Amino acid sequence: MWEKVMRKRKHKENDFRRGRRNFSKDEIEELNVIKQRLREAEQNESRSLREHLQTFNDGVLAIIITIIVLEIQPALHEVHYDRFLVSISIFLITFFIIADFWYDLHLIYAYYILKPRKATAIVDFIFLADLALLPVMTKWIMEEPSTFAVANYGVVFLIAKIFEYLIQYVGTKQTLNGNSKIMEIFISRSFVRRVIVTLLSNVILISLSFYSPRIAMILYLVVPILSFVYPIRPSRIR
Repeated sequence: MWEKVMRKRKHKENDFRRGRRNFSKDEIEELNVIKQRLREAEQNESRSLREHLQTFNDGVLAIIITIIVLEIQPALHEVHYDRFLVSISIFLITFFIIADFWYDLHLIYAYYILKPRKATAIVDFIFLADLALLPVMTKWIMEEPSTFAVANYGVVFLIAKIFEYLIQYVGTKQTLNGNSKIMEIFISRSFVRRVIVTLLSNVILISLSFYSPRIAMILYLVVPILSFVYPIRPSRIR
């Protein structure tokens, strides 16, 4: 039985070799052209993916901000004006947070991520999926500015920050591609340090939201403003 299988396999291999020898010169040239185009496409894939990810990020973040502003209910009566002002304040806080995420992504793709691959795209998509929950959290706070609402807002913000760092970490490692061990060590240490600091600061803010949700929301605004005023501009990796 085994010998029959091996004979059939050998016949197929011989048929395949004979088929290849029967190709004409034009067909062989055409195959070579196709192979060359595939190689060029593989080389351009990372650059194309990088551009598409940046465009996709811009579009999703713009939609998120639009959804949040549509959640603001107008003050139909004077009695509702105080609540209207509170809703605008919450929108502005969320707007600056989203804008800060956009600015951070711009810096990450400008300085760190030059040759992203599928893993970077996956982390980026998870980051956007989490950030897309901010309109829901914002509406919750507008409807009922409770400690539980602000705490959940903080959890969504925390997850988004961690995945933002992951985008930078994964994308940079793919860009380096093992060509600089020193830079990989530096990036890994920086990633761990930033995650620890973010975890500690957000745990403090989430805990504070149970005692004073208004102060917690104001402090959530301080972070993006400081990031805008004092941006970190690292050296570009080439």
